[in-house]
Amino acid sequence: MRILILYHTKTGHTLEATQAIAEGINSAGSEVEIFTAKDFTVGTIQEYDGLIVGSPCWAGSITRAGIAGPIKEAVASLPDNSLAGKRCGGISICASMGGANTVKALEKILAQKGCSDYRPGPDAKAGVPFSVIKGPSVKMQRIDTSGSHGWQITRYPTICMGILLLPETA
Repeated sequence: MRILILYHTKTGHTLEATQAIAEGINSAGSEVEIFTAKDFTVGTIQEYDGLIVGSPCWAGSITRAGIAGPIKEAVASLPDNSLAGKRCGGISICASMGGANTVKALEKILAQKGCSDYRPGPDAKAGVPFSVIKGPSVKMQRIDTSGSHGWQITRYPTICMGILLLPETA
C-alpha cells in the first residue's frame, strides 16, 4: 500500500506527528511519502492508495473547524471523487482544545472528494495557544499513538469508532 501524508505546520508540531505516522506505515511494510500543503500537486494523489491529512487546529476549531488554510486549499484543489476507493485519515495538533473537532472536519472535507473509508487519527496537544512560537512539543505518548495509527491504517481493513473490525477468516 502507498500512502501520501499531506500536512501543514508553522511550528513543526504537525510534522513531528506526521513523521511518527510515516514510521508506523513503514513498519507495517507499506510505502509513504510526506508532502507539505504548499508542495502538493493535484495529480500526485492518483499514485497513492491512501491519504492522511495532518492539520494544526487553528483558533480552537471555532472557525471552519480549525483546519489550516493551506490544507483546505490543497484538499479543495482535488478533483471530485479523486479519493473514491482510497483509505484516508486525519490528525490534528492543537495548543489547547479543538483537535478532535478538526479531525472530524477533515473527515467531512475528504468525504466531499469521494473518501468513504476514513480512519480518524489522534489529536495531540503541543505549542502555545494563538502563537507562532514552538512551545512544548507533542508528548511521546501521543507520538507513539500517531505511529500506531500509521501502522493500523495500512494493516486493518476497518476501524469503526475505535473498534477494530477484522475480516472473517475461513
